[in-house]
Amino acid sequence: MRMRIWRDWRMRSARLRASLRSPEGSHDPHLRRNFTVGVVNGALFIFAETILDPNLVLVWFLSRLGAPNLLLALVSPMRDGLWFLPQLLVSHRMRHRVYYLGLYRQMALVRAAGAFAMALGVWLAAPHPTGMLLAFFIPYFGISLASGISGLPFMEIVGKTIPPRQRGVFFAARLFFGGLLGLAASGMVRLLLQEQAGLAFPHNVALLFLIFAVFTSIGMAAFAMVVEPPSPAPDGHAPPTPWREAIRALWRRTSYRLFLGARVALMWAAIATPFFTAYAVRELQVPDAMIGMYLGFNVGASLLSNLLWSWISVRRGHRAVLEGATLSGLLGVLWALMVGPLRGPWPDLAPYLMLPVFILSGAYASGAAIGGMSLLLEIAPGHDRPLTIGLTNTILGVALLSTALGGLIADLIGYRGLFALSFGFYTLTLALLWGLRRAMEPQEKHPG
Repeated sequence: MRMRIWRDWRMRSARLRASLRSPEGSHDPHLRRNFTVGVVNGALFIFAETILDPNLVLVWFLSRLGAPNLLLALVSPMRDGLWFLPQLLVSHRMRHRVYYLGLYRQMALVRAAGAFAMALGVWLAAPHPTGMLLAFFIPYFGISLASGISGLPFMEIVGKTIPPRQRGVFFAARLFFGGLLGLAASGMVRLLLQEQAGLAFPHNVALLFLIFAVFTSIGMAAFAMVVEPPSPAPDGHAPPTPWREAIRALWRRTSYRLFLGARVALMWAAIATPFFTAYAVRELQVPDAMIGMYLGFNVGASLLSNLLWSWISVRRGHRAVLEGATLSGLLGVLWALMVGPLRGPWPDLAPYLMLPVFILSGAYASGAAIGGMSLLLEIAPGHDRPLTIGLTNTILGVALLSTALGGLIADLIGYRGLFALSFGFYTLTLALLWGLRRAMEPQEKHPG
């Protein structure tokens, strides 16, 4: 396995060096620097977010505090939904700017301060559950909102600095090298959760929060080193399209409506993901040590599937990556539905029967990240890209926050009922993506 990862790493490195010397990017003297700091940023963020994986580590942490299903369901939507939600407002204010890095740097300071405050707050509030919940959720809200404000500048800078045919490789490289670091992070999580480092709960979790704060801060500092070219400034000869007219023109595009519908359906399909861990802990009674193992397999699957998604992105296009990721998610939730019946004959194997669920979930997360972002940049018209990204991400933010209802749904119909609902949304997503395939094929001259 190690030899295979090393061989894949060498092949990927050679491919990256070749792509940075390609004629497409030869006109940009800062391409290599921007590509490198973007990949470093992504790798460090993936390491940090593996340390505090919302669907594994944070759900386990809140479960230990006795939090209700509603709060368990809120963790991932709060992080991702608040990343998406403010971007329409931000895009409206950014349409006349030519540089975006300053806003990213300002929000980086807010995010770093919030991360360190979260670590310190949880440490000081221990061992009081209510105090720790407040010490976690208040800074977590601020970090997530500041991430959303900086998300559009990040995407716009990537759109300006990374050539279109290299974006799939760029996002894949972030995930690949982040996955290598994530394997180390999963081992660290397992060590701390087993309380083998001399720290008992909840101080072991507070240390994880501190590690998260340090590495996210370094990652943001790396991206702040990007050399950003100016965006074309609107002039009197080519006035920008009025805001509302631009939105109406975008909405009239069939490919955009299908893409947006597929992304919303995919977010509701992932409504079950936070409850895989809760199901394993509360109904299957898996030991705490298994959480570290689940995380390791989840990260490993994300790392190895990243090689496949990168290959598909270059040869078949970003839409095919999103289709493959959706199929992985569908198979994962289908297997989760089967764990209950399979547990009967082999009760001792129940913790291990959940491993395929986390493996397929890791493959889904990697493919959705590569395909979703790259396909949005492909569909977004260049002259109104900030508006397109802002509108899309705001709608997706509302959809993500609404998935917090998964906690109430789980209370009403149980975890397995929620898994069945998720299966239905994955099926709907595949149908919409196949419709998008038909809508886009006449316009495509080459994949990616």
